[in-house]
Amino acid sequence: MLDRLKPTATGMGGLPVWFLRVSAPIIAAPLATLFNHSVSVGVVPRQWKNAMITPVPKVPAPSVASDYRPISITAVLSRLVERRMVTRYIYPALNIPPPGLNFANQCDFRPTGSTTAALVAIYHTVCTMLSSSEYVRVFVLDFSKAFDSVRHNHLFAKFSALSIPDEIYNWITIFY
Repeated sequence: MLDRLKPTATGMGGLPVWFLRVSAPIIAAPLATLFNHSVSVGVVPRQWKNAMITPVPKVPAPSVASDYRPISITAVLSRLVERRMVTRYIYPALNIPPPGLNFANQCDFRPTGSTTAALVAIYHTVCTMLSSSEYVRVFVLDFSKAFDSVRHNHLFAKFSALSIPDEIYNWITIFY
């Protein structure tokens, strides 16, 4: 994982990516031990939970606070563990969801999902409907700040239904 790191912001940890890549042969084993211990005992280092919030303009000439979107920059080591959790446990669990959970229409936060995939799906649906109907109505809703209004207890209840190991589930809930 260290060898494949791409140049990115260092975050609160202050460890630059180039340092982690160069020192990978020496620090890979101790980091793996740290990561595995963190997961097995269900403890997330406080430094991994901290983030620098950077405002990024949404429009060419921002003039008010709502013209910016916040980007959270966490420590590189935190992102490494998160990426491993997602690729090793979350993505496979989403591909074979338990009864009652259906992710077929979800395009985001999946390995093959994207906004482009969502647009292609909508376009295909509209074209299919137009082959048998003269009109198609499309309603678009913008859930501004939708993530801020997520009921985390409901999210974790659905998340617990996925086939992931208990220690992974516990680590993720503790990370929250």
